[in-house]
Amino acid sequence: MHIRRLTQQDKTSLLKTFNDAFADYIVPFKLNEEQLEFKITQENIQLEWSIGVFEEENLVAFIMHGVREINSKKSIYNAGTGIIPKHRGQGLIGKMYDYILPYLKVEQAEKIVLEVIENNLPAIRSYEKNGFVVNRKLLCFGGEIKTQASTNPIKIEEMKTLPWDVLQTFWDVIPSWQNDNQSMETVKQEAFGSFVNDELVGYIIFNSKGKKISQIAVAPNFRRRGIGTQLMEQVGKRLLKEEARINNIDERAQNVKLFFEKQGLVNRINQYEMIKVL
Repeated sequence: MHIRRLTQQDKTSLLKTFNDAFADYIVPFKLNEEQLEFKITQENIQLEWSIGVFEEENLVAFIMHGVREINSKKSIYNAGTGIIPKHRGQGLIGKMYDYILPYLKVEQAEKIVLEVIENNLPAIRSYEKNGFVVNRKLLCFGGEIKTQASTNPIKIEEMKTLPWDVLQTFWDVIPSWQNDNQSMETVKQEAFGSFVNDELVGYIIFNSKGKKISQIAVAPNFRRRGIGTQLMEQVGKRLLKEEARINNIDERAQNVKLFFEKQGLVNRINQYEMIKVL
């Protein structure tokens, strides 16, 4: 076996190995070519910063890395680690990081961030062995949106642009990599804004094709007025009663957890965000 950085020519092999690696995962999932391209674009995955393990010419393990400038410092995101079943237990995660870390340091990357399902103990142990520590717990929700009709409707409009300088003032916690501002701007999203006297007081960002809500927030002075519920109601209408999902909500935002549960969503699984400082 040999290890090298990936190239654009590896995409077909990457898709096959990704699906083989995650077929028996705790939450099995499968990507098609379009979905892989969407993931690569939205998460700023750079194949030349990513690693593969090859047996002859066959890709048997990989780590995909996203790369972003955050606060003028380069951050790396492990957007997926996959190992096909017959090559597990061989320490390949450590070997891949041993290979790529010198390159990341030369490129002056500050840290690596990843998410791992909380009961995937073998993966957690492997990451800890390679210098990662738990930073925070992230909650994932899913289900059909079930809102009650509001008795105090407010003005809701579709948003064509996202004024981040305003939206960020509504936050209680920082979004994860997949849901942060750069992800929202990289791939076209849908968004609604709530307005009181023409002042933007709440918003929701979502992807109706993927049935995914990425961000929702209400200005602190306008909470508990049903604004978030009315935003969820608008998304529910777009989804036509299909199940929605929202991933990686910081568990410290207990008010957000209670809000989603009130909207009919269920906290189905949790993840740890882990960080390795370089």
